[in-house]
Amino acid sequence: MKRSEIKRRPLADTALASLEPEEKEYRENYGVDRLYFMVGSTGRKRWELRFKKPDGKWGWHGLGSYPDVPAKKARDKAQDAKRLNAGSVDPITRKANRKASRDAAETDTFRAADLWLEKKIEDGRAEKTLAGINGALTNDILPALGKKPLSKITRADCANLQASIEGRGAHNTAEKVRVWVAAPSYARPHGLLYCPAGLVSVNR
Repeated sequence: MKRSEIKRRPLADTALASLEPEEKEYRENYGVDRLYFMVGSTGRKRWELRFKKPDGKWGWHGLGSYPDVPAKKARDKAQDAKRLNAGSVDPITRKANRKASRDAAETDTFRAADLWLEKKIEDGRAEKTLAGINGALTNDILPALGKKPLSKITRADCANLQASIEGRGAHNTAEKVRVWVAAPSYARPHGLLYCPAGLVSVNR
């Protein structure tokens, strides 16, 4: 369907699905809520909201790709963004801040591991022990859990880590890792969160 053939607005689902790409990306007014439908030259489609920023300037706020975000959901998102805007909250800034918060949360596990290892070094633990801890962090713990915020690590995650180590017959290492993974609860006084690994037992 060519956009010149659009008969009515708000755009019907059939129109959204059948709008054809053109040589250049174009933006079509959905019909309500200052909502617009973008069609890329490759056929990729997405939603954008036209909104006025707190400083009085107009901007565009992406609401997701189509058909992952259907029209009803796009309208709901537009209403949410308008409510924020009415409260002098820039939805783009809010989205960026929330992403930054998520990214920061994902560093908690690495930060907790660093803090804990630093504490062991400060405590004067034997070089052999420190080498074992560092090896477990590098080879087992952080590859399995490092990309998850501590608040999202579950007993199941820890149990899977244990099982993977036991699967290669390293039961002694698995027992040590169980204790070591629980230890980043040391992170709590530093504003980080708790890991439940200490609640996981090691099978013999």
